[in-house]
Amino acid sequence: MKHLDILIVYSDLAVSASVSDSISKHPFFLNSKQANYIQSYEYFLEYCQKQGLTAGLSVSDDIISSGSCSSYWTYEQKRWIKNKSEVKSTQIFDKLAPTTKDQIEKQALLFSDKIIKPFTDKEVLTIFFDKFVTYKTLPEFSIPTVEIKSNKASDIIKAITKLQENISSHKNRDDFQKAVILKDRFGSGGNKIYKIENEFAENIHKKMKNNDDSRFILQPFVKFDTGFTYKNYTGSTDIRLIFQNNNLIQSYFRFAKPGDFRCNEHLGGELTYVTHDDVPKRIISIAKKIVAQINKPRSLYALDFIISNAGNIYLVEGNNNPGIDWDSSKKTNEDMSKRLIERIVEEFIYRIKYL
Repeated sequence: MKHLDILIVYSDLAVSASVSDSISKHPFFLNSKQANYIQSYEYFLEYCQKQGLTAGLSVSDDIISSGSCSSYWTYEQKRWIKNKSEVKSTQIFDKLAPTTKDQIEKQALLFSDKIIKPFTDKEVLTIFFDKFVTYKTLPEFSIPTVEIKSNKASDIIKAITKLQENISSHKNRDDFQKAVILKDRFGSGGNKIYKIENEFAENIHKKMKNNDDSRFILQPFVKFDTGFTYKNYTGSTDIRLIFQNNNLIQSYFRFAKPGDFRCNEHLGGELTYVTHDDVPKRIISIAKKIVAQINKPRSLYALDFIISNAGNIYLVEGNNNPGIDWDSSKKTNEDMSKRLIERIVEEFIYRIKYL
């Protein structure tokens, strides 16, 4: 069995190294939404090599025991190599995001031995992976949120009623439209987020029936299309702050495409890196309070904020493992993403030496 300094273990959105070349010659399909990650992980593995570390990439389907997978990819001399043999590491860069029973069991198996260390702190993962837990942990900073326990009509009506009660008692209730947001409780990337504007119980039920493998939360729709302006742009905008070792290391704005409220790049949003001075000081102040409350100094995570049209600030969600891909047409974005990758690898170097 091969022992590596670092093993990246990705979800089933990546491709196993055990597949034939006729299926894929890369760890992500070229025609998939994850295709950009090919160049990201090329750089990740190249940078590991430059730092004298051995590293590889495997997938959740290949997990066979604690810290071990049945096959793995490496990147050598500008080409991806399939290694169809077992591999093990005590340092795991975990990109799993399990939602099904099988995926949860695979993750538990991977970390079943305490000597195997995930990059993401367990408590940080718990807080940010589950959006309802995010709300329960940080309610004073967050948009009112209720869970929908099932797609049964009675549970949907209970959730709607509970949300209405929370909105009525909220100090900034005028920030919220009549419309509600139905959101995948464990989702990411702006996927499975629906704006429901009428016939709430019926339309929520339809969406949940069409996504019966997902669990959902319900939130009011915040009016935030005129709450923030940057260089003469006014529209639905979210503000992401990335923290490592309790320090703000990167920040960027994401602008939704006209007519949409979702700010994600792959949904048509525009991403612009900014300096910390460009970020409203009130947001940095709130973010520092959240960081102090979480108090995980060796962790890397992102906090996403919006500013309502009335000027109130809300934490939309946290991200325990910010994406490391980039828009290759923008040199600044590539440089910043590469710097983030370097910081991740440098954190691994510290952990290997001292922890």
